[in-house]
Amino acid sequence: MKKAYRHLVAYAIKNGYSISVWDGEEWAVKRSKKVLAINEAIESVEEAQLVIRDSARNKVARVSVIPFGMEPDETISDYSDNAFMAAWAAAYESA
Repeated sequence: MKKAYRHLVAYAIKNGYSISVWDGEEWAVKRSKKVLAINEAIESVEEAQLVIRDSARNKVARVSVIPFGMEPDETISDYSDNAFMAAWAAAYESA
């Protein structure tokens, strides 16, 4: 099974969203649509915060990620409870 955060990144970018990554000290990636850069920023720290935005730059979700030492489906430790994340969760469960 693919790590949940990697699936989320791919899902968001594929659907036209951008992602910013907070590494605990700075925004390592801002409003990016580059999967590799986003995943590298996430994997450079023990815990990261993601902000996912739509094409109008509106925040659609906030996500906490722990990329290492967790089961694949537990790498997302917390997230916004909204329609975007519910759609992603359904896509992840069916993948």
